[in-house]
Amino acid sequence: MTNVTVVDLLREATAAVRAKDRPRTRELLLEATRLDPRNETAWQWLAGVADSPAEALRALESILSLNPNNEKAKVAVGPARLQAGIAAAKAKDATTARRLLRTVIANDPRCESAWVWLASVAESPTEALSHLNRALEINPESAPAKRGVLFYRAKLEAAQLTEEAPRSATGDAPTVSGAKAATAIMPRPSVRQKTPVPSRGTVLVVDDSRTIRKLVAMTMTGAGFTVVEAEDGSAALDRIRDIGVPDLILLDIAMPGIDGYEVCRLVRRNPDTQKVPVIMLTGKDGFFDKIRGRLAGTNAYLAKPLKPDTLLEAVRKHCPVAAE
Repeated sequence: MTNVTVVDLLREATAAVRAKDRPRTRELLLEATRLDPRNETAWQWLAGVADSPAEALRALESILSLNPNNEKAKVAVGPARLQAGIAAAKAKDATTARRLLRTVIANDPRCESAWVWLASVAESPTEALSHLNRALEINPESAPAKRGVLFYRAKLEAAQLTEEAPRSATGDAPTVSGAKAATAIMPRPSVRQKTPVPSRGTVLVVDDSRTIRKLVAMTMTGAGFTVVEAEDGSAALDRIRDIGVPDLILLDIAMPGIDGYEVCRLVRRNPDTQKVPVIMLTGKDGFFDKIRGRLAGTNAYLAKPLKPDTLLEAVRKHCPVAAE
């Protein structure tokens, strides 16, 4: 292509765009920017067909280095930098992610997503919590920030328990198997030891509908179970930590904050709760919903509205205590 000019390349790129040939368009524009790194038009077109957030960001930054007053590039560079930072975080390139996300925040301190993703590449749980708290100041209802706070608080609690365990002279200190998110639901042994074990077992019912919780509770208590209720995912984790490990969890999927899939994953990651049967309660009975549930670790699905006989049958099938 030694005899081809940048004008020729841009003309071919225009034809490739009309033919909806994105790979060819990108190839031509890359060559154009290589031949003429100061061609603002070539960089601007390349930003639109880049195959990665990092490439789009490089193109936009090149435009602004040539023309700081390019309005389109000025508007686009912030979102592009955010996407490049998120991509770097997902790729475990923490150094690049931190650099990009901090730049985003310097230019837009109220960028909620930047704070959340910066927390994911923080160098300590304390730093991560600081970033997540900033995100929650911007949006108190941010579900990712709420999940992150639970995760990093759990890591701090796990570290504290690990430090305190050797001090116990009675051997009753809790065992910590690692600073994972699942430790957020590690039960408190002192409380758990005081909780009497009912003859038919304890069922944790998690649903944001008070009506459904009460209907399920009536069915389960009528069958001889002790029922503990939680109105959402966060409350469910608190109940497990406070009262001990239940014999079965009946878990709604669609809840504010932490949804049922995430609660189930946390249950499965914790050594103390990983074998607890989990039955999902859902208003949807689709194939993909069931696949997501299986991947999260659920044992069974029950569609709403719940029928008492169907509920009890599922409980007896999946809960060993119920079969005794």
